[in-house]
Amino acid sequence: MSLAKSVQILATFLAISTLVACSNGGFSALSTAAENASQSTGDNNGQGSTTPTTPSAYDKLDMEGYVSGGAYDGNFSVNLDKPNNALIINLPIPSGSFNSLSSVSIPNLPGALIKTYYDSNNRPQVAASIPLSYVLHGVSTLPSASLPNGNALPSMPVSQASTLAFSLSNGADNTVHLYLTPNAVGIYLENSYIPQYMGVTTSIRNKVQTKILGYFTIVSKTDNYSGGLFAAFPLSNDVVQAIADHLSGASH
Repeated sequence: MSLAKSVQILATFLAISTLVACSNGGFSALSTAAENASQSTGDNNGQGSTTPTTPSAYDKLDMEGYVSGGAYDGNFSVNLDKPNNALIINLPIPSGSFNSLSSVSIPNLPGALIKTYYDSNNRPQVAASIPLSYVLHGVSTLPSASLPNGNALPSMPVSQASTLAFSLSNGADNTVHLYLTPNAVGIYLENSYIPQYMGVTTSIRNKVQTKILGYFTIVSKTDNYSGGLFAAFPLSNDVVQAIADHLSGASH
């Protein structure tokens, strides 16, 4: 990696380490993993009726996904936050210290948010809300990189992608890396507690286990690098088209 890219990543790392809290917009999908489309309901006392609208391909998208199998089986991984036009991506925090972030903005990625929280089983999690425009088109203003250990990005369509990194603590226990390339997003939690020889990949599936939405990889620790957890979300052509059509309509 060039010196200029290294300096840019370091600057982003330092900037986001001192974030302050912002609004909670974009994280509505975390309160309930399923995002229900808004509908007009209720009794209008016979004062006429509303014409039902046909759900769009975007409305019908089922993007609620969970790790399928392995040590993190059933952990929430992804959902489409339809009202806010964002993709929620999520990873468990295996161990180590982390700061409590209640939905804060990510520098150099306007509209993107990150938060840490405990799920219903009291397990620590980190989630990012990524605007769909970045999901479809990537981010050309960020440097490209592979995993910190130099390996290609697992289960992503490219070996490197535009990235930024930031720490969840004042130490080196948990560092988040976001990766964005057109039609695919990845999130990596570099964690000093992941042991060696644990490398494994499993699928991320919808609730009824009929559709693969992404891939979850445990990256093994090496002599020189910490291990970590990586989730990749390459979008299928039909999902890309549904989102593109929706965004095009939303901009008019």
